[in-house]
Amino acid sequence: MRSEILSQEKNITKIKVEVQVDTFRQKIDEAVEVLRSKANIKGFRKGHVPRKVLEMHIGPDAIRAEAIENLVPEMIDKVVSEYELDLISEPKVEIDSLEPEKPVEMTFIFETRPEVELPDLETIRISMKSVNVTEKMLDEAIMTLRENSSDNLPIEDRDSRSGDLLEIEYSVEIPEEGDKPLDTSPEKQKGKLELGSSSLRAELSSALEGRRAGDHVEVDVNVESEGGSEGRIVHYNIDIISVSEKILPEMDASFFQKVTEEPDLTEAQFREKVMERLQDNFRQESKDDAENRALAQLIEKSVVEVPENLVEKQKQAIISEMAGRVKKQTGKTLDEFFAEKNMEREPFEARSAAEAMAMVKRSLVLESVAARELIQVENSDIDQEMRDMSRSFGVPETQMQQFFLKNKSGIADLVHRIRMRKTVERIMEKIVIDQGAEEYNETLNADDISGKEGS
Repeated sequence: MRSEILSQEKNITKIKVEVQVDTFRQKIDEAVEVLRSKANIKGFRKGHVPRKVLEMHIGPDAIRAEAIENLVPEMIDKVVSEYELDLISEPKVEIDSLEPEKPVEMTFIFETRPEVELPDLETIRISMKSVNVTEKMLDEAIMTLRENSSDNLPIEDRDSRSGDLLEIEYSVEIPEEGDKPLDTSPEKQKGKLELGSSSLRAELSSALEGRRAGDHVEVDVNVESEGGSEGRIVHYNIDIISVSEKILPEMDASFFQKVTEEPDLTEAQFREKVMERLQDNFRQESKDDAENRALAQLIEKSVVEVPENLVEKQKQAIISEMAGRVKKQTGKTLDEFFAEKNMEREPFEARSAAEAMAMVKRSLVLESVAARELIQVENSDIDQEMRDMSRSFGVPETQMQQFFLKNKSGIADLVHRIRMRKTVERIMEKIVIDQGAEEYNETLNADDISGKEGS
């Protein structure tokens, strides 16, 4: 095999390969044997068809095509190894010359990983939020846990009030305004809401208080448009199906065990357990936030020309994932969904392209850091990851191992995930972190404790 680089433009490399006559003749002979074993020609036993008969039956072009099909992967491997190419997609091949008893000439088009100009990791400086869980935050957390464990008691002997849960059926109508046409959703939808909740608009909460099951309520809500300017009036037609009161569990040992899975706790011990979990969750949140900000700085300071086709592939993957979710949830295609919601596809495509660009650049930067820092994945890393996954999914470790033994793409994804995690850890070891420069405020997000506390 002889080869030479024809051109290198950005991350596209064209390499010409010439395969000698003797080498290709050997591939022809191998192709004949393969085709002979498959040929079913009347009068000859399978696998014993004479070569001349085989050539007459299927033609020399079919034999050469079989030989080329077997030759190309071998040539790709040799060229990639010889030129130490780092590919990001399957190479393309062009057959330039394929004549009997002459060298075969091919041109391979390789798309390689672009060079990334990385900053020194020591130049990245971030602050990490300090963790200081107050008694007020602890009280809020415990109240959230109680609300998540509450029972709903149907109410029939009084009107609805703040804190009650309402099951409703409703439709929406946006009246005509100027050149904007009437927009209606005649199909009724069902929903649940909590009166007085911060997530519920005040107009709706006010209109639904003092009501009972079976009542019909109509209310207008002013919905602001983007930018905070005056929006449009939305008219709700609401039928109240049921009204329920939340009954919070008592602060007793049974509730404490439900949350912590530990028996016979006193209230003081329970509060201590919740405090510890809040602190752990906030520490993890602080760590995640610091990593995100560090990576944002790293990506911003890195210089790389992102390949357009990688962005396009990632964009199509995002759109395909969205289409799959829409189909599963609504049974509609993406275009049908957009039409129903009176949405345009172009803004969605633009957002998907921007998201794809960010994802691809992040991946290229992290891969470059991993290569520069010589990040390796050891067998012990894989074993630990499988142990963690088996615990998370509640399956035996041997079952998890068997799954990955049968799933080669899955194990490749697993190794990649571990390598990227180790890369982020290395980045965080090398950057400058100012501890405690920022503090959490006392606004508690319910996600900080819900689910993680066993509620």
